[in-house]
Amino acid sequence: MSRVLPLVLVLAALSACSPPPRGIAKTGSAAAPANSTAMGAQAPSDAPAGQYKMDLSHTSVNFRISHMGLSFYTARFTRMDGVLHFNPANPAAQSVSATIDVRSFQTNYPDPQQLDFDTKIENDFLGATAHPQITFKSTKVEPTGPRTARVTGDLTLKGVTKPVVLETTYNGGYKPSAMDPGSRVGFSAHGRFKRSDFGLTAGLPAPGTTLGVGDEIEVIIETEFTRAP
Repeated sequence: MSRVLPLVLVLAALSACSPPPRGIAKTGSAAAPANSTAMGAQAPSDAPAGQYKMDLSHTSVNFRISHMGLSFYTARFTRMDGVLHFNPANPAAQSVSATIDVRSFQTNYPDPQQLDFDTKIENDFLGATAHPQITFKSTKVEPTGPRTARVTGDLTLKGVTKPVVLETTYNGGYKPSAMDPGSRVGFSAHGRFKRSDFGLTAGLPAPGTTLGVGDEIEVIIETEFTRAP
């Protein structure tokens, strides 16, 4: 039953890859909720409009799911890429797209020599051979505050495409300077969706119980995008 759990997590990661002015990414630790604007309120925000590329060294996509109602199992993807079309003057016109390498799925399984748990999830649950990538393409960016937005996008996982929503915070950015000849922007994103919407139903608890792997996946994203001089 515990093996089913990471599968669900995988879904989460995918959806994670779709914040508007944000991105998706690689391995990392859980990020602060997207509705946390304290950091963004103090960060510089004079980055110019244009096309930005995800900076994997400053990006993390973590997801978690309930395990029998006792704890939340956490996992991540470590290889991804993304492009952001940044437009601070017109946030609703922004867009983001991202891809995740399914074979970069990573858990905290304690003994990989005894069982290659990550690869088992990639193949048995995520169908890595037939569906090697998870993709996300934003379809709408709705500003909800000076630095926040609700980003809707199409998430494609294991051949199934469904809309997902991410609450996103713009943490700030800067234009080229002596310190950095390029431009940089940063975002946090947070969302939830059901794995069953993508046909991943193995291990779901019986109605009225928690004995299994939960249906809801929580996604937490931190990311930065850069633009060459």
